Amino acid sequence: MTVHESTRRKLFLSDIDGTLMNSRKQVRAEDIEAVREAHRQGVVIALASGRMHAEIVQVIELLGVPCYAICQNGADLVGLDGNVLRSFRYEADLALSVQAFTDEEGLVPVICSAEGNFVADLNPRAVQVGKRFLTPLRERRQLAADIADGMPVTKFSVYGEVPALQAMLERLRERFGGRITASFSDPDGVDVMPGRVDKGAAAEALMALLGIGPADTACIGDSFNDLAMFRACAHSVAMSHSPQEVRRAAAHAADTVALALREWLAEE
Repeated sequence: MTVHESTRRKLFLSDIDGTLMNSRKQVRAEDIEAVREAHRQGVVIALASGRMHAEIVQVIELLGVPCYAICQNGADLVGLDGNVLRSFRYEADLALSVQAFTDEEGLVPVICSAEGNFVADLNPRAVQVGKRFLTPLRERRQLAADIADGMPVTKFSVYGEVPALQAMLERLRERFGGRITASFSDPDGVDVMPGRVDKGAAAEALMALLGIGPADTACIGDSFNDLAMFRACAHSVAMSHSPQEVRRAAAHAADTVALALREWLAEE
């Protein structure tokens, strides 16, 4: 692959699920090579995902290049050396209130922290949900008590039927307003974050840290939790299979990460 080289420092941010990684937890060989080639040309690479850092590390190892990590939709920004550069957690009272809204019949709420992903009951439906994670989903039966005692919560991921999730989203937004940030992150999953915590804010923090402006930053994603990242970057790309609303919010569309990278770098 030949990509036009540029002397300007650049930043490329990629979502993982549905973008860099397919539903079978595979990454295309052409995408791996495109990321490696961009890194060889001096492009800074960052992965921006709803996943926790331990999961993102597995993808970084597969890519074979150093990457910054925006974890759990911006709850943590992790440097190339694995040190946390920026971190946000729920206040205990807000986390307890949100948990009560997500603990409904028919839904599978997953409580996420930097240490792991937890459910109160590892029942068959929760086990099925757990298969999408790259680290084991763990049972923690006294979650409410643990949260009250100071368990650090980064986000809630809630899975179920779309109508039930949409209704839950409406109730959450009506009750909490700007105290939370909530959106679909999977076709059957919603992420609920503390207010003003999202991939876009983390991307802006990373740009400031690196001294790279939005004009020299590109990002790619496929879901509603990527929209804030689209707004933060001058060159935003939606995967071609994204929902129509997501495609409309991006400046460009592409079938693969490799194609998005090539087209962006060839513009210079």
